[in-house]
Amino acid sequence: MIKQKKTLANNHLKLRAMRPDDATALARIYLDTRLASFPWVKNPRLEDFVTVTQGEHVQVAIIEEEIVGFASLSEEDSFLHLLFIKEGWQNQGIGQQLLTWARQEVRRPLELKVVRINKRAQQFYKREGFKIIATSILANPANVTYRDDRNS
Repeated sequence: MIKQKKTLANNHLKLRAMRPDDATALARIYLDTRLASFPWVKNPRLEDFVTVTQGEHVQVAIIEEEIVGFASLSEEDSFLHLLFIKEGWQNQGIGQQLLTWARQEVRRPLELKVVRINKRAQQFYKREGFKIIATSILANPANVTYRDDRNS
């Protein structure tokens, strides 16, 4: 039997605010992505998710009762802190939907940072209309700050 690739075309994406019982699934996505794609992070832990999202608005992406991604937003300073998609669900429009949500939640143009070696994320945000407004080569790791330039 051939396993069909999961796509948004045959599933319905729902976004909702994080609930307390979502924390373990979201922490797993956060940790798995960091282990796979963020070699500069030393000793990541499952518990890191709760610490780094403290005080932020977390929006959860769900398809057929499966949590497939999330975004973490600091509304006070219009800063998108995290946007993570579960392995196997990338490149299906989930990140774009979470980004649309974040844009609707803020009063000023949305800003975010991307580590310079994360080319995939940089390409995504550029496609979505973000422009580089700062580069920090002294940060460890070096990063780029983007601003949503669509409505500024």
